[in-house]
Amino acid sequence: MKSLMKLKKSSQTPATEISERKWYIPESPIAPYRSKFEQSVAENLERRGCNFEYESIKVEYTLNCKYTPDFILPNGIIVETKGRLTKADARKHRAIKKQHPELDIRFVFMNTSTRVDGSKYTHKQWCKRYKFLFAERIIPKSWTDVKKKND
Repeated sequence: MKSLMKLKKSSQTPATEISERKWYIPESPIAPYRSKFEQSVAENLERRGCNFEYESIKVEYTLNCKYTPDFILPNGIIVETKGRLTKADARKHRAIKKQHPELDIRFVFMNTSTRVDGSKYTHKQWCKRYKFLFAERIIPKSWTDVKKKND
C-alpha cells in the first residue's frame, strides 16, 4: 500500500482551511481522513464489511459551534477516534453530551492508558467518569452489531 500523503493546498488557502488538511492514500477508494489512525479504523471497518459514514453530519453545541463526528454507524452510533484527548476536546464532548443526550457518542483511542492532556485522568478513566463508552484501536464488533433503536 502506498504511503499516506497530505493533500496539497494552494498558497492562497486561508489559515482556517489549513487545519482542514486530510490524509489519503492515492488511488484508494477510501475517503480522505484527517489522520493515519482514522484511516486504519476505516480500513478495519471496510475489511469487516461494515457500512459507515465519515464526517457526514455536523452537530451544533455550546456557543454556536459545530462538531463533525468521525464515524457514523448505520445504527446511529457516533464514533470519535482519538490518538490523544486534549483538554479542549474533553470540554467540548462534555458540552455536546449535556446538550444532546440523545446522541450515542463513543470513543476509540489509540491507547486508553494515555492521559487526557493537562488532566490526572487517563482516557479510560475520563470516559468512565463522564459515562462515554470507549474502546482501544478498533471499533468493537458489538458496536457495529447493535440494531438501530427504532428498528
